[in-house]
Amino acid sequence: MYLLTWNHIDRQIEASFGGKVTLAEANVFMEELRELLADKSDRHFDVMMDYSTSSPMAEDVARTLEEAREMCLFGGASRITFVTRTQNEAAVLTNARLQGVLEGRERYMAFAA
Repeated sequence: MYLLTWNHIDRQIEASFGGKVTLAEANVFMEELRELLADKSDRHFDVMMDYSTSSPMAEDVARTLEEAREMCLFGGASRITFVTRTQNEAAVLTNARLQGVLEGRERYMAFAA
């Protein structure tokens, strides 16, 4: 399951995932995200994708979220932040996407209770 909202105060698209995310849900999320991005004509916004409370995702679902990241960056997002389940996962993603992190366009951080 997921929740996708526009926070007009922080000028941020917020996506929160929880429980088991299926490929069908990920595809519906992509369509909703595509529509939301089409409405952002000024291109000065951030994106936060929080999947810290979701179950480990199947490879095809994770790949869909990677496509969502690219769609947001291509769609004009200033920065996209991922909130991961663990510190190790955040470190692995940071290393894998180091160029985007160094440019300030991507950020990966672990959920802290």
